[in-house]
Amino acid sequence: MKAKVKKALLETIRSLYSLEINGFSLEQPREESYGDYATNVAFLLAKSLRRNPQEIAQEVAQRLSNESFLAEALKGFINIRLKEGFLQEEFSRLFKEGSSYFFEPVERPLYMQVEFVSANPTGPLHVGHGRGAVVGDVLSRILKRFGHKVVREYYINDAGNQVYMLGLSVVYRYYELFGKEEEGLKKAFEEEGYKGKYVIRLAKDLKAFYGDRLLHIPLEEAINVAKEYAYRRLLEDIKETLDSMDVAFDVWFSERSLYERGVVEEVIRELENRGYVYEKDGALWFKSSAFGDDKDRVLKKSDGSYTYFAGDIAYHYEKFKRGFERVINLWGADHHGYEKRLMGALKALGIPEDWLVVEFVQMVRLISEGQEVRMSKRTGEFITLADLLEEVGKDAVRFVFLTRSSDTPLDFDIDLVKKKTSENPVFYVQYAHARVRGVFREVKERYGIDADKEDLVPYVKHLSSQEDLGLMKRCLYLKDVYEGVLNTFSPHLITYALLDLAKDFHHYYNHHRVMVEDKNTMLSRLALFKGVEITLKTAFEILGINAPERM
Repeated sequence: MKAKVKKALLETIRSLYSLEINGFSLEQPREESYGDYATNVAFLLAKSLRRNPQEIAQEVAQRLSNESFLAEALKGFINIRLKEGFLQEEFSRLFKEGSSYFFEPVERPLYMQVEFVSANPTGPLHVGHGRGAVVGDVLSRILKRFGHKVVREYYINDAGNQVYMLGLSVVYRYYELFGKEEEGLKKAFEEEGYKGKYVIRLAKDLKAFYGDRLLHIPLEEAINVAKEYAYRRLLEDIKETLDSMDVAFDVWFSERSLYERGVVEEVIRELENRGYVYEKDGALWFKSSAFGDDKDRVLKKSDGSYTYFAGDIAYHYEKFKRGFERVINLWGADHHGYEKRLMGALKALGIPEDWLVVEFVQMVRLISEGQEVRMSKRTGEFITLADLLEEVGKDAVRFVFLTRSSDTPLDFDIDLVKKKTSENPVFYVQYAHARVRGVFREVKERYGIDADKEDLVPYVKHLSSQEDLGLMKRCLYLKDVYEGVLNTFSPHLITYALLDLAKDFHHYYNHHRVMVEDKNTMLSRLALFKGVEITLKTAFEILGINAPERM
């Protein structure tokens, strides 16, 4: 839709002024009275042509107006309306092409990686992780539909202090089960240990499997055994939770493997060879300040251990060596500020600046009975993502997580999404699909017309009222929306568009009967509803939610 208008606009400018122009806006205006699209291109042309913008706008609008578009000049802006014939032709294409109508393959598909969730396997997933999971999953689906080759990856933090502390916490609870106390262990647990009830469950499972054998080996050895057992169990829980959300990964990448294969040492040597590493106070430092960071960063501590930063550089260096042409990372909001130093390290390694894209996902506040449900991973007083899925279902979780831009905080009202009313955005949108299917069942039963098999394309030409055309436009606009998501990595735009479509559809449904005496009118409205159904089902597939037959 937007691409066709832009193409026509550029061709008009070439024919009038023999000019190529970029950087102008072409957007849907807030006020419907200003048309379907508006552009400021005349203001940009005015600089080159040294003429009044309104005069240019009038010339362009006059030439642009044809059987597809009606253009008008207003104070230098050009307002463009899509004509009835154009809309009918596009809507007919939607019928013929189905869901593929919405996704024009990109000219140059890329080999891309989307890395998301990557939560430490030290406890169950919380709802913030779930939001990142949905955003990453929907982005991956969109990228694939446009023709990119996409690898979905989960980075397992199975090395470092956090996993060690998980093992220590489980051993502490394991010792408790036998009435054994270890003063140093108790102090470490109280200061940094994981306090959740899941740790007690893991300790009980450890006891069932090992009996009292771990009491009779050195503490560090027991911690190592517990660490391996606990993180693998928790990783399985994470996979199970993600699976229940319909989120799948192609690769589960082990942080530990970077150290075992010597990738961390390799990348530090490479940075040394390029002159970006120096030694100070017995530690190795990266010249992060040379790339806009506020200070240099430690790669290897004086005790010989590596920092998380060193591991992250190695991980992204390894991604680059795997041949990915573009990498998208979805990080939690607590990683703000970390991006600059990592980007600096990649630049120091000769990796193109646009190779890595980082999108931040803000936290989620759970609301129940008007009150915030507090969460704390270390104290164990939190609702897990699995709990939320069980409480409200996969569709509600996935949809609501996309009702706001991922870089802004989100309130998730548990009570609201349980309501079967228009207040519940998930119900409101899915009910539109159920209503369409209900009409199709009734028409088949009463008139023997099967809307799923009937050739309804010829009847699109009878859709000419303002309400008909308005609902058609809502469907066709999704093509622009998907293009916008592709370019801005903003999947919440889909839910916004769906809510607008559902609103217009429900209004139409309540004011225009489908089963009427005039057969042309009935079949044309069935055609309209069929287009709505194709649009909704395509969006639901991208969002990973169900398209219910009945509600």
